[in-house]
Amino acid sequence: MLYKPGVWRELFEKEYDCIVAYMPCGAVVRGIAPLLRNKWVDPAVVVVDKPMRYAIPVIGGHHGGNEVAEMLENHGLKAVITTAMEYSEGLSVGVGCRRGVKAEDVIYAINAALAELGYTLKDVRVVATAEIKRDETGLIEAIDRIKKPLVFVKSEELNSTEVPSESEAKRVGLRSVAEGCALICSREKKLIMPKRVYRGVTVAVAL
Repeated sequence: MLYKPGVWRELFEKEYDCIVAYMPCGAVVRGIAPLLRNKWVDPAVVVVDKPMRYAIPVIGGHHGGNEVAEMLENHGLKAVITTAMEYSEGLSVGVGCRRGVKAEDVIYAINAALAELGYTLKDVRVVATAEIKRDETGLIEAIDRIKKPLVFVKSEELNSTEVPSESEAKRVGLRSVAEGCALICSREKKLIMPKRVYRGVTVAVAL
């Protein structure tokens, strides 16, 4: 990227999902700092170093940055992933909900499911839901409040995952939401709690 004054404001205003910057990391940080709002609306930013050896997500790792960095490995770069989710152990919690869900109901559902298994929030590595829920404010608020990574799973991944079809998911053109999301984001791909519904929120848990 050719750097010029104001380039970051121009890029942010175009509302790209991810920006790849071929420039020093320090210049990127200084350029984007005044423009950052929150992780749900800011684009992911990946820095590529001058010798083109590394691809480093500096913001938005769980919102496309890590994925883009890993895609760049196909071009000979090494993805440098620093988000904690990739290195920690714990449960993968899949969540499905209807439009307009309340944050309190999402938090209650997750805690209720974990309690049935003998776990608590500290045992959770990641919460995952379908990408169509990116604008579900109650869900996003809930996961912010419990301070866990939230991953949005692509529709094609959910429709190719071997789990029983969910009737609610079919309404939005998906094979599964809660169980599929839990499995896709899990380490061992082992479902330890099939989908259950609490206050209208569907939860599934995988190792």
